[in-house]
Amino acid sequence: MRDAQPGGLSVRFWKVDVIRNQNGRGSASRWELWNLRALFPRASQKDLVQLKNKRRQIERFESRAMATLAERSADLFAPGRRFLASHPELSCGMILTMHLGPYQFLPEPFLYAGIRPAVLLNQQAYARLRAQAEHLRSLLHLAGRLEWLPISDRMFVRRMITALREGRPLLVFLDGNSGLGGSLSTREKGMRYRLPGREIRVRTGLARLIRKIDCPVHGVVLLWDAKGSVVWHQANDLIYDASDSPEAITHGLYDWGFREVLKAPEQWGYWDMLKESYACFATSKLANGLMPPAVREDFCHAFAVCLSRVPETVRVELIKEVEVWPGDVLANLSEDCFYAAEGLLDADVAELRGRCLSLSDLCHRFGPAWVRFHILRLCLLEMARLRGI
Repeated sequence: MRDAQPGGLSVRFWKVDVIRNQNGRGSASRWELWNLRALFPRASQKDLVQLKNKRRQIERFESRAMATLAERSADLFAPGRRFLASHPELSCGMILTMHLGPYQFLPEPFLYAGIRPAVLLNQQAYARLRAQAEHLRSLLHLAGRLEWLPISDRMFVRRMITALREGRPLLVFLDGNSGLGGSLSTREKGMRYRLPGREIRVRTGLARLIRKIDCPVHGVVLLWDAKGSVVWHQANDLIYDASDSPEAITHGLYDWGFREVLKAPEQWGYWDMLKESYACFATSKLANGLMPPAVREDFCHAFAVCLSRVPETVRVELIKEVEVWPGDVLANLSEDCFYAAEGLLDADVAELRGRCLSLSDLCHRFGPAWVRFHILRLCLLEMARLRGI
């Protein structure tokens, strides 16, 4: 029996790979399809399966490359070294990229050339990418050094500006989309940006930095080709001046970034960026009630009477497609509405799907406090109803 009082109002959002089978395969698959439709609104389950199959091929390329770095260094890194040699302008200014293809290889040609780039990234990426990059630098005996600028460092803005003014390149992952306050702050206060199928929130800090420093901006993307070789691409349309607003610059940056993702979605390694920045998951959108106050008060009274007097005969029926997603999000998929789950689990909802359990049964399984809170809330949110009143 579980009779603990549900948790508070805070909404916790998922980190990388938390989604993996947390709610069972069927639920996770539906969530992944919903996420995919942010970029491809008409995507089907078949499209999702095809994307996953292509992703597995990319993972095989990555696994083979990391296992044979020393032996294949000429094949893997020669394209990047030639690319930098033919684009000397990349030796300074801001270099924007996405978590596409073998993005871990981006610093290598700079280090090979003896350049000391600065790398801006969030704390999660810092913990992962720094170890990989430093291992690569040591393994290949590269001359250059990296200056790491995790956004958790209180001085990271000053260090960014210093690197750019010294004429060194600043490597930035555009889809990191976080800063002081993290993804929660992005979701609550970020600029609205419309994807083909859904709206997200994005940061404008890079745009403000571009205007302040007036530095060149280069877009660079690395991709795997069909043979497992690395191909480098440079954007030609990231040109701004001081008259552009931070919002206009930000919009242009993300237009470029998502154009690149749409070309090779199976090579994008940070779909969590979408999960963490959907505008519909902002706290202000995770509403607590739909009923008018008077109706709500009457229903609460009726619910309390049923629970205390006739719990054996009153049954609960879900009337919407309901799931709980990682990050404590209660999803009404029938109407595309989202709420704070307040501690409700998808395993709990699974007990209600396709069944009409009595209030007495639910009290026995979960405890009266759980029923008074969660079942009443599902009814108030018009996802469930009582039968037998």
